[in-house]
Amino acid sequence: MFVVEDMVAAREAQRCPMEAVGAGADSVVCAPMRPGTFAHTSPYGGCWLQHFYGRYCSDIFGGKVVRESDFVEKLLQCRELPELMIMGNFIVDRFCIVSICRELGINTIHSEDGFFPHYETIHADPLGFCWESSLTRMLFRKCTARQRGIARAARQRWLTFAPSDLPECVRPPFVFWPLQLVGDRVNRWDLNVSEWGPLLRHFRQCLPDECQLVVKKHPRGRDYDVRGVEETVASLKTAVIVPTETEVRSLIAGSSGVAGANSTVLYEARLLFHKPAYVYARGWFTNHHDLFFPVARSFEPRPLSFLQYIEDNRLMRSEWLDDYTDWFLYQLLARQITRDLAEHDEAAFRAEVQRLSFHAYRDYGEAVFQ
Repeated sequence: MFVVEDMVAAREAQRCPMEAVGAGADSVVCAPMRPGTFAHTSPYGGCWLQHFYGRYCSDIFGGKVVRESDFVEKLLQCRELPELMIMGNFIVDRFCIVSICRELGINTIHSEDGFFPHYETIHADPLGFCWESSLTRMLFRKCTARQRGIARAARQRWLTFAPSDLPECVRPPFVFWPLQLVGDRVNRWDLNVSEWGPLLRHFRQCLPDECQLVVKKHPRGRDYDVRGVEETVASLKTAVIVPTETEVRSLIAGSSGVAGANSTVLYEARLLFHKPAYVYARGWFTNHHDLFFPVARSFEPRPLSFLQYIEDNRLMRSEWLDDYTDWFLYQLLARQITRDLAEHDEAAFRAEVQRLSFHAYRDYGEAVFQ
């Protein structure tokens, strides 16, 4: 009989897990796929895609998959296959679980809260989350008129707001740093820093003396998320912390640039406000270094790349760079599903999920994003 220990041993021996041992494995290989079902896995309780998909389809296991061994055990107990596996961001055994899905023909989709506006959209990708996504593997070749129109209409809607006054302690030119939560999954899987102070200190040394560094705490941050931040900022020349209630869009609009790990504020600043963005972590922008400028913390602090963009944001507005920016913004929007659609239009919602799934990408490639 095929058991969890056999599966682990098979993995270690680099054999196909479903062909590892006897009749139990064969029964999974030959198991029928139950229409209208899905399974899901997430490092959290769930995700928006799983929440809304569960309104229209049945969770075949009645609860989330926790690890690879749990997935195999559930498959053996259920004796049926789900049509779709919804992958939450950075689940520990994500590659193993996806591998099993590939072997059994189960479709997959990776999901997380989206952007523009954050928490009100569902971001979905056929290949992965963040730097594992399909967007990091795409090359910018050209921006079509349709892509440009969609991107610029979204930007115009987003920028229709009245900026509020900034705190008196803020003075231009300044670079804005929005702090993230230390427990953020991207930080844990990539930077793995326990506090933000060292990165703030490093960036302040890279930044020209005449630029102020303006730090804003995350609105949901707790004491451990800002450990050492106030002491670090107080020790730096030309650096301040602004009140948490200070409006983010007004800070972006008044800034000469933004910096941080991989906060969605960086996407907003770069793609909607045309501000230079300096990043320490990886993200959907990885491999698009002409748009988002990586800062290497493994070296001694040195002047930032493209300092001329901080000195004058207008220098960023070449035809090629504007097209690249519009194309990238369009690509993010093309991977988003609105919560309104997910809640009120089952047919359109399920069609969008299929469009952004692995099987669609396998069959049609980048055309699914056009």
